[in-house]
Amino acid sequence: MKRNDHPEAGFSLVEMAVALVITGILIAGVLKGTELIESARLNRLVAQIQQYRIATTSFWERYGALPGDFSKASTMIDRRLQDGEGKGRLSGQGLQKGSSALNFWAHLVVAGLLPPPGKPEDLGIGEFGKGAPTTDLGGGVTVETSPEKGLQGQWFIIGNTAGNSGKGALFTPQQAMRIMSKIDSSQPLAGTVQARDGVDVPAASCVTSKGKWNIHHEKPACVLYFQI
Repeated sequence: MKRNDHPEAGFSLVEMAVALVITGILIAGVLKGTELIESARLNRLVAQIQQYRIATTSFWERYGALPGDFSKASTMIDRRLQDGEGKGRLSGQGLQKGSSALNFWAHLVVAGLLPPPGKPEDLGIGEFGKGAPTTDLGGGVTVETSPEKGLQGQWFIIGNTAGNSGKGALFTPQQAMRIMSKIDSSQPLAGTVQARDGVDVPAASCVTSKGKWNIHHEKPACVLYFQI
């Protein structure tokens, strides 16, 4: 029988160590890249809401009324617009057809203060990407007057569709906390930016009963509210 004087080739400990180091570097690079992408998306969301705040203020300065509630929109802006009630507040839910809360976007768009959220002919349709704007993080933006207990006045709502509202869970508690810290306090129930549980998740999924972030919840549970 022929003798094999050459043992089969294999990885040395040094080669294995080098391979593990390279793998670690690649994984760290991927994770860092993912983190940077998400951070950029969160920053774009903040800029998007600031744009809507500026447009709302500009509309008020021009017409002396809240978009959607403007009672002379059809005569002073465009006859195709639905007039509001002129009560200084928005009625209905943010995706409710015919509500001043949904007409809020049509008034701003036709007044030339915002680009349309979808096709111009889709204004007034109670869907994200048609009558109401979307976000890079999914879901979209609606607006309501006093949408939740403790939230008085006009608020932008960033969440997923839930019936006629945009109060479905969109953000994890960690994401919501990072967004809030970019603008205001990171406390979920205080300030001009606040968080609440989505209507489609169990209570205390986003914010605990003690008013703290539920940082152990890793799935979408939060809806964000930005005061106008």
